[in-house]
Amino acid sequence: MAAERLGQRPYSLTALQRFASCPYQFLLAAVYRLAPLEAPAPLQKIDPLTRGDLFHQFQAAALRRLQQDGLLPLSLDALPRAQQLLTEAIRGVHDREYDRLNPAIERVWKDEMASMTGDLRIWLEKLAEEGAEWTPERFEFAFGLADLAGRDERSTAEPALVDGRFKLRGSIDMIERHRQTRFLRVTDHKTGRNRTRAGETVVDGGRVLQPVVYGLALKALFPEETVFSGRLFFCTTNGGFDTYEIPLMGEAPKRGLEVLEVVDRAIERGTLAARPAPDACGYCDFQVVCGRDEERRTRRKDPALFADLDALRKLP
Repeated sequence: MAAERLGQRPYSLTALQRFASCPYQFLLAAVYRLAPLEAPAPLQKIDPLTRGDLFHQFQAAALRRLQQDGLLPLSLDALPRAQQLLTEAIRGVHDREYDRLNPAIERVWKDEMASMTGDLRIWLEKLAEEGAEWTPERFEFAFGLADLAGRDERSTAEPALVDGRFKLRGSIDMIERHRQTRFLRVTDHKTGRNRTRAGETVVDGGRVLQPVVYGLALKALFPEETVFSGRLFFCTTNGGFDTYEIPLMGEAPKRGLEVLEVVDRAIERGTLAARPAPDACGYCDFQVVCGRDEERRTRRKDPALFADLDALRKLP
């Protein structure tokens, strides 16, 4: 397992978040790199992952168009022109993804596109409202990924080495720069509900890593920059267009490092046995491996073996 430690190979934040759900799920997906067999079939409905991917593609395409036309930072005066560019960007992504996904039910596809288009127009309005302070600068900025096609042109194939110890890879939805201080802010767009706890959530037991750990990665890649904060932008009607921002000048970076240390230590010691969080099995791709009774069965295991995991799950 030495070759699988966080200092030896880069991990994505999605993979690391699996550890908090269940160490065995992390082992199967992130270490052994197993995945459910995908059988090609026409799309009957748009599942949350596919919808989220489409939404992010629409956003990145729109932001690039706005940047090319010199409309960033976006102002309320420029909003009508920005909405036109958004429509054009949606159309370009739509035509490509329609052919790729091959939806079986035309009405479902059209309804989803209409819903996403409405949310994207409101998202653009929110972007214009805060344009006086923050300028979007990079979109889909990737690091440590083999395929950089369609990413920000300043992306790098090199992983981020956080704290000189942990290799990470990923793609940051949006990097913004404060117009006065020149500090940077990491923004991760979310299409689901806002489940953060105001003033409390930092890493949420290892389940929410983007604001803090992406901030650490950005600082590692650009040590001359000041990364002021990381935020979650719940940019849909489902998420209420809420934002949740975490300052990165205080204790938050330490919490992010704690998560990385716990996962790395578990790999080192080989303590990656099944220990699902409540209700995690219902959403796990590997239920066919463990069965439906794993949550109850694993309660009989020696708690001392999972002291690190239990401590991680208690982090705010």
